[in-house]
Amino acid sequence: MFSNSDIWNNSLILRYSFDKIKKIGNLYFFDDNDTLLCQNFFEPIIENNELNELKNEILKNKKIKFKYFNNSITLNKLKKFAQDCNFSYKVIDSWDAPRLILKDNINDYLNNKCGTQIKRNYQNYLKNKKYFKFYNSFNTDSLKLWNYVLEIDFDSWKMKEFSDMKSLNREDLQYLPFLLLNKENSSLLVVCDINDCPLAYSLMFKDNKYWYAVKWGASTLGRKKYAGFMCLFCHLEYLSSKEQILYLDFWGRRNQTYDLLKNDSVVRNHIVISKKED
Repeated sequence: MFSNSDIWNNSLILRYSFDKIKKIGNLYFFDDNDTLLCQNFFEPIIENNELNELKNEILKNKKIKFKYFNNSITLNKLKKFAQDCNFSYKVIDSWDAPRLILKDNINDYLNNKCGTQIKRNYQNYLKNKKYFKFYNSFNTDSLKLWNYVLEIDFDSWKMKEFSDMKSLNREDLQYLPFLLLNKENSSLLVVCDINDCPLAYSLMFKDNKYWYAVKWGASTLGRKKYAGFMCLFCHLEYLSSKEQILYLDFWGRRNQTYDLLKNDSVVRNHIVISKKED
């Protein structure tokens, strides 16, 4: 998985203080006071020696939190580990994460197989895309585009609610190195108006056959102009033109647009393992 790559793991030092990063085997954690938050997602391989180290941390009253873990052999191994050690194992959230497996023509899929709302928004995109500029990291300087991304993120509802990337422990610094250093498996698309005012962006990383929708956002003005949909539809068209079959994991959690676009899903979980309370 890309979240187990050297680029991803080495980027943690850009995001977190050195003393807040803990490496256990091949896994990386952010030490958030009483909780170790795993920075690797989906289905990482967890060896027995790593479980032994995790056991020692839990015995020292640390909670271990894993986010965005698929129902998988790895998750079953963690559950058995907790049971064998008489630890508490809590699923703090579980949901059907939307996916898209597209063998058809993207235009046909969006027009005929996604329902009225998606069709209406897609028709609006086709009708009005001539009034926007679309920039792709495939043929545009990635750093320039990333500056657009930060501008969009800063000028959005996320900033007001402290859920923008800079407020989230500089989440932007987690994504930028992978975008710059692994161009073959990364894709950033930015939409601007005709005056080059950035309105929306879509960032995706690829691992094996799946593209993952890492981040998607629009500025306050971009939302009024439906630029988020413009950006997403253009990105889907671009990726589907590159792939014989497009495999896309939306990653996002309870996003109505992603749910309307999906034709597949995987059960995904947030879990916490800790000592049982007396």
